[in-house]
Order: sequence, then C-alpha cells, then structure tokens
Amino acid sequence: MLFGEYSIICGSKALVIPYDKVSGCWEYQAADNSIPASVKDSQNGLRKLLHYLVSNESTSNIIDLQSFTRDIESGLYFSSNIPQQYGLGSSGALVAAIYERYKWHEEHNLVQLKVNLALIESAFHGNSSGIDPLCCYLNEAVYIDQNGTPKTIQLYNTPKLSVFLIDTGISSSTEPLVSFFREKLLHYSFYKKFSNLYIPLVNNAIEDFIHQNSSALLKKMETINSFQFDAFDKMIPDSMQPFFKPVSSRPFQLKICGSGGGGYLLGFTDKMEETKLYFDPYKLPLLFL
Repeated sequence: MLFGEYSIICGSKALVIPYDKVSGCWEYQAADNSIPASVKDSQNGLRKLLHYLVSNESTSNIIDLQSFTRDIESGLYFSSNIPQQYGLGSSGALVAAIYERYKWHEEHNLVQLKVNLALIESAFHGNSSGIDPLCCYLNEAVYIDQNGTPKTIQLYNTPKLSVFLIDTGISSSTEPLVSFFREKLLHYSFYKKFSNLYIPLVNNAIEDFIHQNSSALLKKMETINSFQFDAFDKMIPDSMQPFFKPVSSRPFQLKICGSGGGGYLLGFTDKMEETKLYFDPYKLPLLFL
C-alpha cells in the first residue's frame, strides 16, 4: 500500500500497487521427519487459518472448505519468498492464492470481491479492508475512493520521482498497532487533527501520484512525514527515527509501509543519486520500485 495505511480506517482514499519482486505458489510436502521448518510453519499456519474459516459460517459460501481441508491433509503448503510482517502483503498474497484456488465462483464485482477477501484475511489482522489481497488477486494497481469503492487503474512512471523501500530489519505484527491507532482515535484532539489535516493530505497526495505531479507530491510528503513522526512514533523503530525526523534539506521523505512498527519504510525522492549516497554510510540497501 503506497498511501492510505491507517487513514483508510477513517474513510480516506488509498492506493495499492503489486510488488512483483516477491511471490508465492502452492506446493505439497508429505509428512516426514525431514520437513524443513519453513514448510512446517506454513502447514501449521494453514491449519490455523482453516480452523478460523470453518468457525466463520459466511466463508463457506465463498470458498470450498472441504477441498481446502483435503489438500491440507495431503501436505499442502504455501511456498513464498515474501517477508512476513513486513508490510509487503504476505497475508494478502496467501489469501489471494486461497481464493484463486478454492473460490466457488468468479466474482466480477470488485466491491463484493474486496468483501470476500476481507472475510478471509480477517483471520490474520482481526479486521481487514481486503485491499491487499484484492491487489494481489488482480495483480493490478488498485485505487480506493472515499466511498470505499475499488477500481483498477493504470499507473505510469514519473521520470522525476523515485519510490523505494528501506529494510528496518524488524518484523512487526499488524493487529496490536491497529488497536493502538484505534485507541488514539478515541481522543478528540487527535481525531480532529487526523480527520481535518491528515486525511485530506493523503487524498491529495494520491491524486498527485496518479497524475505525476511529483513536486506537489513531495511537498505533501514532507508534511505526511512530519505528521507520522509526531503521531505515529510507536510505528517507527528507534533505529529508523533519525532518518524519519523531519529535515527540510534531506533529499528524500519517508513514510511507514503497511502498519509500521518494523518491516519496510517507504521513501520518495526526486534526487535518487543523492539519496543513495545519503544511505551508503549506514549500509542500508534501497529497493527501488
């Protein structure tokens, strides 16, 4: 998710794009003593997910739980190189794969498709928007308007703008951070500032990104960076705080990726070479999108 983390909970727009440098696929591994730990973890995770889906009656109308159960018993696992709890949509990719393989019928209405996928992904986060698995399932950029309606859009490279990821080296669970954010919303002063300042800022940044207004976007990113540094300090690892601290002369702007707390940070710059040189002494490789 490029834009809309947390703010989408309060009705903002959102923009999600596929990241094709990582992927996953279904494989089978029979039960024996030589099963790799990663395979065991995946198989155990699928069993827990199946238990959740079986206990949620509405999901039986969406996917074929009997076939899913049979395949799990036959050694099914999800082989993936997507880092977990890193903000890159590892759960979204798994949900999309489950839906693609076990859905009862093809759903062409994107609103209902998002609802279906959200029901499955709620097993991981307690409450899901369904946006990440929708993007993975369609393998297209997805734009969510202020009414929560999704549509696929075509994005074009902006020559003056580079978007990159920084690895914090820390994994982070989504659910406790979302709970923390919801608690902050109970404070009227924060809710008012978030609604009146941050959400319009995110909405306009999305439009600038779509329409390739890189200079306008970077100005908004400076304010988004500052807001997140002040209000979302719990979502920014201590080791990354110095890079996140608002500095007007810096050649880039950062924001959290997904729920934050670790994983990747998202960066935006119109000075790619200067940004690379900035991070070189810290031995932090940048992954440019």
